[in-house]
Amino acid sequence: MKRVKIFVDTGADISEEIAKKYDIDIINFLCIFGEKSYVAGEELSNSEFYEKLQNSEELPKTSQTSPAVMYEKLSAAAKEYDSVVFFTISKNASGEYNNARMNAEIIREENPDCDIRIVDTMTFSAYIGETAIKFRELLNEGLDVDEALDGALKMLSYYEVYILVDSLKFLEKGGRIKKTAAIVGELLEIKPVLSIRDGLIEPIEKIRGKKKMIKKLVELISESEEFDDKSKEFIIVESNKDYGDEAETLLLDTFEGAKINRRYEFGPIIGTHIGNGALAILFKRKN
Repeated sequence: MKRVKIFVDTGADISEEIAKKYDIDIINFLCIFGEKSYVAGEELSNSEFYEKLQNSEELPKTSQTSPAVMYEKLSAAAKEYDSVVFFTISKNASGEYNNARMNAEIIREENPDCDIRIVDTMTFSAYIGETAIKFRELLNEGLDVDEALDGALKMLSYYEVYILVDSLKFLEKGGRIKKTAAIVGELLEIKPVLSIRDGLIEPIEKIRGKKKMIKKLVELISESEEFDDKSKEFIIVESNKDYGDEAETLLLDTFEGAKINRRYEFGPIIGTHIGNGALAILFKRKN
């Protein structure tokens, strides 16, 4: 069996436990607060990030992996493994894919026999994590790299996602919505429901009111024409564990036989744009 190195970037939001279990390496972004830069996941944990986010007057910034670090990681892997596959965050939201692709071209020039593949998932967070996990599982079942990659990428169309944010200020500061819309939204207690469209996080629906927001989100899922009410499979991504716990309880109570496949935590890359108190529920689409 060929030896395959799998990479994801920080935007995949996979935990150290998952990374170790499925032998996945993480290529980290930088998170910048003022003049101070941190390597996300190494010098800055998720809990430390959200504490800083809560106390910072200025919105942090994120920066893709430096080309030198990218080259070092991919080049070393290409020499040691038969194949290297890197699943990146959407190229429409970050330069990470192009950074990796350019480094891969340099590495191929140096070593024409190496097999290195840079895959733009056009998604974020759990979508990337689940794709990388599925790829490893298919490899372990004996599929070759092409077959496993084809099967893993199908994961990207299996789920729809609804994302709820606790505050509009992060979307406004990040340029996702206009300042006037953010102010009006806060005054009228209107919360946008976000999803992923064309490789970007975009508002698709609105929820009004301050109470029982997560319950209203679950109701939206149950009303969606895309919701597979037969499989009832869900993935939860949270930046607040209490919200994740509430969502899990509601899903299990609302849908008989429901299954929570996995829970993730939003890291600094996505958290910078949607803030603390964000919650996402991925639900299985109809075939």
